[in-house]
Amino acid sequence: MLKIKPRLYQEKIFSTALKGNTLVVLPTGMGKTLLAIMVGLARSKKGRVLFLSPTKPLVEQHARTIEEATDIRPAVLHGNRRFEKRKEDWQAQWIVATPQTVERDMLRGVPIEDFSLVVFDEAHRATGEYAYTHIAKYYMERAKDPLILALTASPGNTPEKIQEVMDNLAIKQVEVRTEKDPDVRPYVRERFLNWVPVRLSREYGESVVKVKNVLRTYLRALKSMGYIQSADLSLLKKRDLLKVDAKGDFDAMSALAAAFKALHALELIELQGPEAYARYLERLRKDRTRAARELIQQLPPPPEEPHPKVAKLVELLRKSPLPAIVFANYRDQVEHILTKLNERGIRAARFVGQKEGMTQKKQREIVELFRSGEHDVLVSTSVGEEGIDLPSVGTLVFYEPVPSGIRHIQRRGRLRQGGRVYVLITQGTREEGYYYAALARERKMVAMLRRLRPSKVLQKKLVPDGRHIIVDDRELAVAKHLSNPKVQRIEVGDFIISDRVAVERKTAHDFVSSIVDGRLFQQASQLREHYEKPLIIVEGGDIYGQRNVHPNAIKGALLSLLVDWGIPVVFTENMEETAQFLELLSKREWEKGREPSVQKARALTLDERQERLVASLPGINLKLAKRLLGVFGSPLSVFNATLYELMSVEGIGSGKASEIKKVLESEYGGEEDY
Repeated sequence: MLKIKPRLYQEKIFSTALKGNTLVVLPTGMGKTLLAIMVGLARSKKGRVLFLSPTKPLVEQHARTIEEATDIRPAVLHGNRRFEKRKEDWQAQWIVATPQTVERDMLRGVPIEDFSLVVFDEAHRATGEYAYTHIAKYYMERAKDPLILALTASPGNTPEKIQEVMDNLAIKQVEVRTEKDPDVRPYVRERFLNWVPVRLSREYGESVVKVKNVLRTYLRALKSMGYIQSADLSLLKKRDLLKVDAKGDFDAMSALAAAFKALHALELIELQGPEAYARYLERLRKDRTRAARELIQQLPPPPEEPHPKVAKLVELLRKSPLPAIVFANYRDQVEHILTKLNERGIRAARFVGQKEGMTQKKQREIVELFRSGEHDVLVSTSVGEEGIDLPSVGTLVFYEPVPSGIRHIQRRGRLRQGGRVYVLITQGTREEGYYYAALARERKMVAMLRRLRPSKVLQKKLVPDGRHIIVDDRELAVAKHLSNPKVQRIEVGDFIISDRVAVERKTAHDFVSSIVDGRLFQQASQLREHYEKPLIIVEGGDIYGQRNVHPNAIKGALLSLLVDWGIPVVFTENMEETAQFLELLSKREWEKGREPSVQKARALTLDERQERLVASLPGINLKLAKRLLGVFGSPLSVFNATLYELMSVEGIGSGKASEIKKVLESEYGGEEDY
């Protein structure tokens, strides 16, 4: 039973969500989780409920919310518990989990047929190879009565991105609400969005102009060489420089590298301040490239005065309601702001992501201290934008604007109880463009969502005839692309197609490396001992461009696999093509009545055992082993042959013959184990 009274817009969206797969776009803090709980309660009469969220802290947060709102205590699944222990949790009626954990467990055979609802929190992540995409596909194919509820504050900046999310989650209908919609407006306290211009001093501005002039010098050089159309800084976009292909033109390559470095220096001095700019100059001094050596002679020293944003930030925080959150784009920037605020008596704490050095446990501690009033200001990178349950604040400051409409929406959503949003913008810099770009993209996104019609929903289809491929649990990346994999640990091969066909998959780099270190023929021997028709797939890249291995050695290995071991090698471009090949192979074997089965090693014939015994000698492959046995008649005669008798066999030179005799005749030097 729901303990919280839903709002009018939540009830409207709830009734829609029960009719089919729905994408719900609501600003942060407007009750997306409660809406999911409402749908979950209604659907739980038909089956179990699975709630997905991207990170462990978010999963635990949503589990607490469900328990507080309903008295239901969901099972919590993430990677901190081993699969054997998670199996019990999979029996729960309500489950909250990270998508990575669910994806792995589903591929291991955890059933999902009886889930009546799957909730995808932060649904804008459902693109590319992210786990959401594969989970939705599996769920729609296998569930008896599937329903998807996708939640996000912003699904994307372009029609293509939004459509990709909708396609990947099999969305049938879209519900969009903004703070200006009539049914939402009564629940939104007014938020004042303030653009705060920051003017550079004359001295600071002169340093910026000098950096611009250096950048302009290299842009003019590139223009004179015909690589770019304009040297106008107001028209410069980094992506235009990234498109320049100057390979083979040393002067152009050097000018291009210098332009990139000068552009970065300009962004640092304009937007982050003299401290960040000074650190970059130090790195350039250690850089031995021609571009760096030239630049360090031309770039001005750091300004002696601080960036005026620091003083403006302190001024705003002292006159605004606390607590407050300050968003900055870079970790170094966070540290600098934190130092300056604490120096001025403002109790501030940093809040950064795990990649930036803060554990999830430490994040939770900081949030609780902030909630209890130990800190007045939280200085955060982008980790504070998405999902994490930060307390309500009276003031929100963007230390710099962000061009992303998604991030702009997520940041503003942190001001849950109303208040003021300040965006600090350095006048005359690219920050002005970022600010307007974010607002324009936000408006464009809402307009696109209201126009977009969901594409044809992914039709539920069962995997035909129960056909499946047994996949080694270290090959989950490929398993995602297979229609019905059965994942388990396999000792020989990576994919078992039938009782006679097994496949070993290697990347181009690993294939060549396995030739060098000898693994390739060991694996070939195991495949041949266990399966009648093994094969090897080499995926992606040029095998002749890997490591410093002569092409003839690679060709020799390919011929040996085919002729000596009877193992063909198939080449594919990527994982998707590998999966397609495996599916076709599986279908072919299935139609012949052959099902996948992990085979025990078959008994070798006497000839095969003799060949492998001789092939264990140094430098001797299976082909040479057969040749030696053909000349000498038995393994014992091979072992007793003199150096010169061995050298008389084609393919055995003095080096190989000497190594063979050394191994056979040297005294064993191992320690006694008794």
